[in-house]
Amino acid sequence: MAESRCLVIGAASGIGRATAARLRASGAAVTGADLRSATWPGGPGTSLAMDVTDPASVAAAVSAAAQEMGGLDAVVNCAGILGPVAPAAATSVEDFERIMKINLTGAFIVSQAVLPGMAEAGYGRLLHISSTAGKEGVVNMPAYSASKAGILGLVKSLAKEFALSGVTVNALAPGNVVTPLFAEVPEEQQAAQAAKIPMGRFGTPAEAAALIEFIVSPAASYTTGSVFDLSGGRATY
Repeated sequence: MAESRCLVIGAASGIGRATAARLRASGAAVTGADLRSATWPGGPGTSLAMDVTDPASVAAAVSAAAQEMGGLDAVVNCAGILGPVAPAAATSVEDFERIMKINLTGAFIVSQAVLPGMAEAGYGRLLHISSTAGKEGVVNMPAYSASKAGILGLVKSLAKEFALSGVTVNALAPGNVVTPLFAEVPEEQQAAQAAKIPMGRFGTPAEAAALIEFIVSPAASYTTGSVFDLSGGRATY
């Protein structure tokens, strides 16, 4: 990764924060982006304001990151929200649409902003964060599950479109990773999800970052349109 220039979106906390730190430690140039209201940890690196639901905001941040680093080799999109944990009948259309806009439409907006430049350069890595919820559905998370399932279809479509360009487009599907987002899940539901994990424990942001480092590296040159599992054995496909 020593020669790579990476943009990590959602870098202020959780998997994004761990990924930015690991990529920097590997020698990559890293720019982090998150909401203007995000609380950033101390430490090295450039941070930019970005709202993934706003095409102008995304385009400006991507342009600034590319200018700062002299190009853009890899983009890791960790932006997303969980939303209310509630039955479908108790989930408002407004909440459903808000979750879809951030998690899925946001991923599309990011893709539109970064893929043409990568294709023109003849090289790039784009990784979106999906979820086990998008593969199997999670009770009381209808909007979150639907948004993360949508990312899988988006990634597979884009991977085929850009397959000859030198750009790969993949997804990471974490199960339960101990992040601020997962802390929003009620304790009783956390216990139910823990019971489904053959390894008997939740994952960590550091474990996610280690896998992400490979996926966005030059070494991952023959895998695109793939969904990488990070679930402690919970997911079986």
